[in-house]
Amino acid sequence: MVFSVKDKLEITADAALCKRCGDCEAVCPSRVFQWKDDAIGIVSAGRCIGCGHCVAACPNAALRHSELPFERFESLTGDPAVDAAAIGRILRERRTVRRFARDAMPDAEIEALLDAARHAPTSTNSQNVRFTVFSGPEKVGALAEWVARYYLKLERQLENPLVRLGIQIAVGRKLVNAYRARMPAIAEMFRETLAGDDRLFYGAPAVAILFASGMPHLAAANCGLAAAQILLAAEPRGLGACFNGYALTALIRDKSVRQKCGLPGEYTPGAVIAIGRPAGRFYRVPPRQARRVIWF
Repeated sequence: MVFSVKDKLEITADAALCKRCGDCEAVCPSRVFQWKDDAIGIVSAGRCIGCGHCVAACPNAALRHSELPFERFESLTGDPAVDAAAIGRILRERRTVRRFARDAMPDAEIEALLDAARHAPTSTNSQNVRFTVFSGPEKVGALAEWVARYYLKLERQLENPLVRLGIQIAVGRKLVNAYRARMPAIAEMFRETLAGDDRLFYGAPAVAILFASGMPHLAAANCGLAAAQILLAAEPRGLGACFNGYALTALIRDKSVRQKCGLPGEYTPGAVIAIGRPAGRFYRVPPRQARRVIWF
């Protein structure tokens, strides 16, 4: 039986397999399905966001979604992939790597991490995160140079009272004062980077930029979720990763840096991650601050 056809979207159910359990209706975030006269029907196919939860939740494999071929769905075992203790250990023991071996990163290893990011949640199932990968010392070095020159330009701007006032109006006095206090150390770091001592990406053989379309706050959040999955997926593969706030800030603040990286103007940069093989290892988990929670 065909439930609905709209804008080339077709959702069907095998009448012999469908047990009218209602799970497809219950799991649908957009309320596409609704029970009526002891049968399931379509309220509005146009609401469908293509998350595939209806097909994934059907216990009898009765549903088919024309935009999501059934053969692309992977079967679940029904048991958690890892238990709570194991996932807790992964979350605690993962470390940010700032010492990379100079070994080249094969494309296949980078693609495996990006594939892990592909399964990250996104707002309204937009799946809108894109990637630009700088691979190899020359390309990573070029990106490091663009970022370094942004901060050295910022150093000069902050010394100019009129320019500083304009920046303060745009981002606030508190942020400007924080940058001015730290700028000598930041400028030194980037001068050393330009001189050949990579203080930005720490010699990583590859750097991934994550960016997304749509409303900037949601685009940034989607990139952050995808970045977290890259960070978690790296260590079991014998790789290390480092979320880089300096490079991300340069991409957000400087249009010329975005253009040099080839990022389309309508996209929001959301994460920059250095990737490579760690040079060394860790033996202890550093302490963290106590939880800060407000209960409503």
